[in-house]
Amino acid sequence: MNEDSISKLEEALKKFWSDYGNSNPIKGVHTEIVIEPKFFMNGKLNPEVADLMLSVYLSHSTIDDVKKGRITISQGVMMVKDKFGKPVAEILPFVGQLREADLIEELPAAQVGGA
Repeated sequence: MNEDSISKLEEALKKFWSDYGNSNPIKGVHTEIVIEPKFFMNGKLNPEVADLMLSVYLSHSTIDDVKKGRITISQGVMMVKDKFGKPVAEILPFVGQLREADLIEELPAAQVGGA
């Protein structure tokens, strides 16, 4: 990855953080300072930023994402997969220990409520 690509990625992450992060500027009389996290730490994405990205992704998810296998829940683990089926995130333990069978039983009710 070249420097230009890294710069574009960091700019996109700054925009994402300003849109979805809990960034409250510190306001002075003639100055305003916006605190941003370090997006990369030791060559890896900051866990706080990664958690926010996952949260935003899940908030935009639909029942179709579950039906198509992009989001799976089994044995207390939630797995998020890309469009090719490759795992990109795993959440351990999943709050409420919701099992896949429980989710499938809830799908018809969710579909009726959403219509």
